[in-house]
Amino acid sequence: MRIFTSKKLAYVVALALTGALVGCGDDGKDGADGAPGTPGIPGTPGTPGDPGTPGQPWTPAPVTKSTVTNVKVINYSFAEGSISYEFEITDENNSPINGLLNAQAKVAALTDKGFITNRDEADKNGVADNVHVGGAVTQATAGAELTALADGHYQFKVPMKGVNPSTEGIVWLRVGGNDGIATSEPLVVNKPEGTHSTTTDSCYSCHIDYSTSPRRHASYVATGMDSEVTFVEGCLVCHGSVSRTVLNAEGFSTGSYATNTLSKIGHINHQDFTKDFSVMNCTSCHVEAPNNINVSGPGCIDCHNSGGVPGVVIPSNGADLRIMHESKAGLTERQAIRAKYKLELSTPVKVDDISTKTDHYAPTGAAAAVAAPGWCTTLTVKDVDGNIFNIKDNFNYSDPLVFNANKPIVYAGAYLHSYENGSLVGRPGNRTNYYYGYNTDGTKNICHLLTDIAAVNANYVYSSRVTFSTAGWMEYDGKARYQSSGNLRADGYDGSMGISFTAYSDVVNPTTGEKVSAFGRRSVVSDNSCTTCHNDATAFHKNGAFDEGGDSCIACHDNGMSRTSAAIGAGFGPMVHSWHWGEGAKVGEVAADGTQAKTANGAGAIDAATSCVACHETAIDLNKVPNQYILEPGSKMTSPVTANCYACHTSDSAKAHMASNGGEISVPSVADWFKQPTSESCAVCHDTGRSTGIDKYHKFTR
Repeated sequence: MRIFTSKKLAYVVALALTGALVGCGDDGKDGADGAPGTPGIPGTPGTPGDPGTPGQPWTPAPVTKSTVTNVKVINYSFAEGSISYEFEITDENNSPINGLLNAQAKVAALTDKGFITNRDEADKNGVADNVHVGGAVTQATAGAELTALADGHYQFKVPMKGVNPSTEGIVWLRVGGNDGIATSEPLVVNKPEGTHSTTTDSCYSCHIDYSTSPRRHASYVATGMDSEVTFVEGCLVCHGSVSRTVLNAEGFSTGSYATNTLSKIGHINHQDFTKDFSVMNCTSCHVEAPNNINVSGPGCIDCHNSGGVPGVVIPSNGADLRIMHESKAGLTERQAIRAKYKLELSTPVKVDDISTKTDHYAPTGAAAAVAAPGWCTTLTVKDVDGNIFNIKDNFNYSDPLVFNANKPIVYAGAYLHSYENGSLVGRPGNRTNYYYGYNTDGTKNICHLLTDIAAVNANYVYSSRVTFSTAGWMEYDGKARYQSSGNLRADGYDGSMGISFTAYSDVVNPTTGEKVSAFGRRSVVSDNSCTTCHNDATAFHKNGAFDEGGDSCIACHDNGMSRTSAAIGAGFGPMVHSWHWGEGAKVGEVAADGTQAKTANGAGAIDAATSCVACHETAIDLNKVPNQYILEPGSKMTSPVTANCYACHTSDSAKAHMASNGGEISVPSVADWFKQPTSESCAVCHDTGRSTGIDKYHKFTR
């Protein structure tokens, strides 16, 4: 029998020790002895009092209905062919619940093939079910006994052919669901340690809280004996190590309760769940080396399907198959490149003659020396030791552009931006019409002629991106996709398989040429916010990367670049919200029938309101959102907090509420729009900590 001791005992001991130590500080030095006191007058002895009757501890009155059913398992035990639980149940007010009629018990027995919860099956062709491993039973099972021992105190004893006193496995219990008694959360009563290499934390790095998921079985997320979430163990009870479809000669299942094993869900069902996710990045899910190295065994058979009955687990004994898979997928190489290099951009300078720095024209790649004034910056690639990596010697000029290990750089360009109030507010320099030239040390100069710059009443800053290719790199990924405009991008995303780096220069005054500040932007996400789910270490498109919280994306998706409408998500933050959970999630790849399909989007597996913490480290301070519009196509603009909210909350009532509080959606833009204050007052009511703050309706903590 497994007896669970209470944590309260340790608390009581600690409390007693704390009380005993009160007043044990430094007493100081002894003082001089005082004068003897005057003897007192003896008093009259008193009459002993009545000791009284000892009181009884107060207990809440029992109830017969609940909106929440809490379960506390006192103990459980296996016998030959049966399992017995002793437990107490209380309601949302901690009152004992009487009248319980429903109970479910499951045991995923640990076998040489992993965890199996085998179902009881009816006779087949006169042959009785001859497979019994673990089991799943209820109060309706023949021979089951659910007995009330006291108020809210029960014993559930039930036959389970697949267990005995030596059974080891995941023990599961769920009660309630009858006559107004709420069904309890599934409870993992016992779980063997060190038997699997995936953890709840690794799953929840992306799923955040599957109990709120719109996907199947969200209500089956289990908790443990200490109220901790036991997501993996709770799933393994049904989705064990061997599929239900594996049959013996008589046609009975030798596998677990469900058809899909948990490993298959991880290995197969996740492969297309979102763009730039690699199931071969094993360390995303497996925090420890997988236990099994048998290629025909549980887990491995998901991909290496031999077509036969799954083999037994062969212990890894220190072998780490994660390394082999990640190397085969090119992840190791990409991660090494990501860790090895960084970019630098010099402070922009205005020169009278750009031909002193450049000798080629970017759109054609042809030699061109133009003796005219312009703005210039110098791009440097360095390795971790500070050595300059020669851009010219390592640049791939092949046409068509294909991977060349000796020429790994396939893109090295720069944009000239306008900058105001900590935000990029446009791109005055023409995107493609710039000139470049190489220096003898391997650095690259990039210049924009003044005649190719549209003057903006803001400061200037350069951004640059450099992309390295690796084996398997493609200039275009070949997956036809619809854009938010409704146009079809037939060749798919460009530059999507490289490893890209981004840098931003200092900010300068375009009139005086003086440095104004270092480049900075308000960021409310962490560096690994994107790469937790987009884990294949590649770039996205246009040589933008997922690292550093998508810092490279703002070069194109900033406040001033008129990317997408308010509904789809103009600006970086609104775009991310919309393309994961809003209207942008409806813009995607071409379906098998040739029609536009919803984007294959992993965010659909998590609830938008509870998943904020996937990207945001803390709740948002709305008062710190720059009071600055975000541009949209068609010479329109939207106020910033409204743009972020409207990316998901697009109903007419939500729009009306925003408008009534100063929010502006798709209004005509004006000159110097980035200097005009907005009128939205969202922070007054919805700032973090307010009575209707966003933190009351969105989850910013794990």
